[in-house]
Amino acid sequence: MFDAIPSTSFAPLVIAFFFAISGILAVATGQVFAQDLDANAIVELTTSSGRTFRGTISPKSDFNAVHLTTSRGSISLTRPIAWTAIRQLTIDEQPSSFENLAALINLVHRANNVEEADTGLVTIGPSPLPREHEVSVEQMEASPESTPPASLSAWATFKNWDSDPMIDGLEVTFAAEDEHGNPTSVRGHLEADLYTFQGERYLDVPQGQGAQFRKIGTWRISLDQTFARYDSRVARLPYQSPSPIKDGSISPYGTLIVRLVVPGQGTFTTSLDDVRLRPYSSIRDANQLRGNPRYFGHENPRYVPQARP
Repeated sequence: MFDAIPSTSFAPLVIAFFFAISGILAVATGQVFAQDLDANAIVELTTSSGRTFRGTISPKSDFNAVHLTTSRGSISLTRPIAWTAIRQLTIDEQPSSFENLAALINLVHRANNVEEADTGLVTIGPSPLPREHEVSVEQMEASPESTPPASLSAWATFKNWDSDPMIDGLEVTFAAEDEHGNPTSVRGHLEADLYTFQGERYLDVPQGQGAQFRKIGTWRISLDQTFARYDSRVARLPYQSPSPIKDGSISPYGTLIVRLVVPGQGTFTTSLDDVRLRPYSSIRDANQLRGNPRYFGHENPRYVPQARP
């Protein structure tokens, strides 16, 4: 008969109780457990997954989730973190408790004139809030207050961005950084060149032992055609001809040179070595070396096996 008893989590009730008690203590004494709290205090939360998040409390926080805001230059990143996922926390580098965190959120609410939620009502069921790993990004437009860029950071990986299983090109994640290494907003365009080795007949390139280092792609992309991801921008570079996906004589690794051109501020360059151009597959690599397409069967309607003695 015990199977008929529904399972219920008491976590929302406990968090709501913390909010109620902390609100009463904060109003009555102005202190919670002898700890002075500041609405701009730096909070560091460690979750059950082992990840650590650091920032200030957002007024969006409630007894369902703690919203931490991290700012870098002109970019603000807000992360919702479920109370039930929090395992450790510090406030201004000092170990703290859930009661103090709830009191800090109440303090932020009062400082921002946020009406307190009715903690007497608790909804049982799936939460409509984003999960721990989901983030809300608020990216501001470039303004005269933005710090000038000093360098460019980037990394790249192969990516499939349509419905078929074939790799479509490289996805480059990049950010303009100021002299302190913080992301900053810029306007301009991105340029990229891809170099790699391609196999040739030994008699054609004996000095290269049958391989020639050559450019197999060049791109120019406006920053308006890129999209935001966390505190960076993402550009997609479709493979050109010859393609490392369709031509097995092309090395699976390449060197990508990325340039960010900012009018009036200069050109910022970075080089990415040993960029993987296609995923490793012993079956597909062997099939491709025998002159067949890398993708076969229903993956590639034009697949026709080529007989090799």
